[in-house]
This record gives sequence, C-alpha cells and structure tokens, in this order.
Amino acid sequence: MLFRSRLATRLSLTHGVLVALLVALFAVTLQGLLRMHDVMTMISTEKFSALDAEEGLHRAAWNIELAVRHGRIECSEGVPQETVRQRVLEARQAFSSVVSGAGAAAPRRLKDAAVGYGTFADEALKANTCAFLVLNETDRRRARLDEEMTNAWIDRLHELHTDIEAKEQTVRTIGRRTTSMGLAVALLGALTAVVVVRWTARSIATPVARLAADATRLGEGNFAPIAPVDGPMEIEELRRHLERTREKLLEVDRLKQSFLASVSHELRSPLGRLRQALSLLADGTVGELSERQSRVLSLAWKACEQEVRIVEALLDMSRVSSGMPVQKEAGCDLERVVQAAVRSETDVAQERGVELRVVTQVRPPSLRLDSALIERTVANLIRNAISVSPKSSEVKVVIGVNENGPGRVARVDVVDCGPGLSAEVESRLFRPFSAANVEGAARPAGIGLGLSLAREVARAHGGELGVSREAGLTTFRLELPVEHEQPRPETPS
Repeated sequence: MLFRSRLATRLSLTHGVLVALLVALFAVTLQGLLRMHDVMTMISTEKFSALDAEEGLHRAAWNIELAVRHGRIECSEGVPQETVRQRVLEARQAFSSVVSGAGAAAPRRLKDAAVGYGTFADEALKANTCAFLVLNETDRRRARLDEEMTNAWIDRLHELHTDIEAKEQTVRTIGRRTTSMGLAVALLGALTAVVVVRWTARSIATPVARLAADATRLGEGNFAPIAPVDGPMEIEELRRHLERTREKLLEVDRLKQSFLASVSHELRSPLGRLRQALSLLADGTVGELSERQSRVLSLAWKACEQEVRIVEALLDMSRVSSGMPVQKEAGCDLERVVQAAVRSETDVAQERGVELRVVTQVRPPSLRLDSALIERTVANLIRNAISVSPKSSEVKVVIGVNENGPGRVARVDVVDCGPGLSAEVESRLFRPFSAANVEGAARPAGIGLGLSLAREVARAHGGELGVSREAGLTTFRLELPVEHEQPRPETPS
C-alpha cells in the first residue's frame, strides 16, 4: 500500500506523475508543431510549385503574344518576313516545351487559354506571316486571347490565394488548439503539482506533527499510548521507537511512584508517632516545660507538621497518579471545606503578616467530593499565596459558581498580590518535582508537588486548576463540576 511505502518510493511515484505531465505537455506541443509544419510544407511544395509551373505556362503564352505584337510592327516597318517568322517560331517552340512539361498539370481554363496562343502561332506560321499579322481580325483574335489568358490567370491567382488563406486558417486553428491543449496540460500539471506537494507534505507533516505532540506529551509526564499514524514506513518506525520509549518511561514512572508510595508509607508511621510524642510533650504529660523548651518544641512541631504534609502530598500524588478513583462523598459542603483549609493556614498567615479573607459570592450546592483531598488542595494553594505575598497584604479566597458553558461549575479563587510568575516558571508550574523560586518571595522553593497534586486532584474530580494574572493580582482558580445538586445539610445552630 502507498500509505505504508518507503518515503523514497512515495517521492518517486509523486514526482513520476509530474514528469509524465511534462512529457505529455511536450508531446502535445510537438504534435501541434509537426502538424503546422506539414501544412506549411504542403503549401510550399504543392501550391507554390504548381504556381511556378503555371507562371511558366503563362510566360510562354505571353512570349507568343509579344512575338506576334513585335512581328506586326516589324512587318509594317519592312522587316523581312523570315525574321518575323523566326521570332514567332522560337516562341512557339518554347511554348510547346513548357506545355509538354510542367504546364501539363496546369488548371484546365489556364491551359485552354494558353493552347489558344499555340493555335494562333501555328496559324501565323502556316500562312503568310506578315499578311496574317496585319489583319484586323488577327488583332481582335489576339485581344480575345489576351483577355482569356488574363482572366484565367487572375482567377487562378484568386483560387490560389483562397486556398492559401484556408491553409493559413488551418495552421492558426492548429496553433490555437495546441496552445489551448498546452495551457490545459500546464494548468493540470500546476494543479497536480500543488495537490501532490500538499498531499505529500500533509502525509509527512501531519504524522510528524502528531508524533512531536506525543513526544511533548511524554515530556510533560502523560504516558497515554501513542496511536498509529498514517505515513511512510520511516515515520511508522519512528512511532514504534517512540512507543518503546513511552513504555520504558512509563515503567520508570511506575517504579518511581511505587518507590515514593513505599517511602511515604514507611515514613508515615514514625512521623505519626513523632507527632504524637510531640503532642504529649506539648500537653505537659511528661511535665511542665520551660519557655526555652517550649520554643524548641514549637520548632520541632512545625518541622514535624511540614514533613507530615510532604508525606501526605507524596501519598496523595501516588494514589491520584496511579489512576485510583478518588473517594467522593455525597453532600459535601464546599464552603465548609474551604473554611477548614483557611483555618489550617491561619497561623502561617499571621506569622507572615498576611491577612486571610474568605468571600462567598454564590454559595455552591452540595457536591460529591473527596473532602480531605480538596481541603489539602485549597490549603496548599493558600499556603503558596501566603508565601509569595508581602507583609500587610491580603490573600483573598473567593467562592462562587460559574453559570457559563454546558454545565454549572463551582469555583474557588485564591488571589494574591505577589510578584507574579515569569514565563519560564509558568510554563512548568504544574509539573511534578519542578519547583522554582518566585522572584521576590521569601519562601524557598519546595519539592514541587503542591501545584501538580492540586491539578491532579481537580482533574480526578472532573474539574481543572488554572492560573491567571490581571491588574497586579495572581489568581489560582479551582473549578469543580456540579454533577447534580444534593440537599444541603442543615447547619447546626
């Protein structure tokens, strides 16, 4: 099949079509030129050759006329009759030679008129030449012969002119047809060239573009199978190589996820015990702590909580990335989940001197959510916003519902007035383990899991997480589809 042929074979076939059209164009032009040459040759060989012979017959007859005319004058002037007779005889002999040669093919009317001159010369030679030439009847007869010959010659020239015009018209017709056919073949060749070039380019560029997009997708961590492509065998071989690369990368990613899950699980138990121990110390179970010991305990507690968050993020990323379904609960109150996330980050905001404010524009209906994942996701967005916000600034959390589009979407906007994101940082913002320092932010870069996990959680719920920058404010928007409205649980008084 052509779609599975080698690129060299495909190019040979497509270029062969163009060469065939060029050959056809040359053949059409050459055929037209040969036909025109045949017509011109026929005019030259038949018409002009015949005209030369007829002109010789006319000249021979005219020589008899001149011999008779001069003889009549010479006879009146007393020139010997033998001299006059000799002149007429020479003209008659020359005429006989022409008539028996090329003049034999002359048209009948012209030939009859010329033969009349021969008969006239024969009569002049048989009789007393001078006496015959000076007769009035001879003059009248000679005038009639001259009139007949002139008319015959004029008619012959007119006939020849008409015939040549017809041949010229034939040549022009052949030229127009040849030109039209040449233009048609040239236009067909141009269109075919455009079609062939576009088809060839598309048959190569389209699969290459698809493979390039697939390669980019692989680089971004999307390991979905690479679909077969139509194109030359070389491109199909490239697709197979890329598919093998995808399988190896997928295996490496699975090993990485498995490793992270194992490490996170192994760290979770000792961190839980450490947290419990620190909690017992803080509660005074082992005795009262001095102020200095309380400060050290506070630092240890914060470090422990940070490590716990990292471990939980690693476990959540492992669970979500592996394709395990999120544990959605019916009747979740998104506003309560957001308020819980805000409360968990209040202490961090106070330490940074940043004010946290929640604005509910439209209270969303009850949703089906994994409330723990959504709470950690919103908390992570708030924590990032606090870390890049200057002191005495505000981080605003806006809750609302978008009515645009095919379905209702609940949204949570986390807005900060930080320095914003550079194009380089924004291009890899949601890639896992792709942390970067934000210019002007006091917090150093983390391990690069928070935003990547947040987007994965949003997509696992059928939603999306995006970022925008407008009027000096950076907004991270979490969108969650409203599948169907649940009865809102009663708020305890």
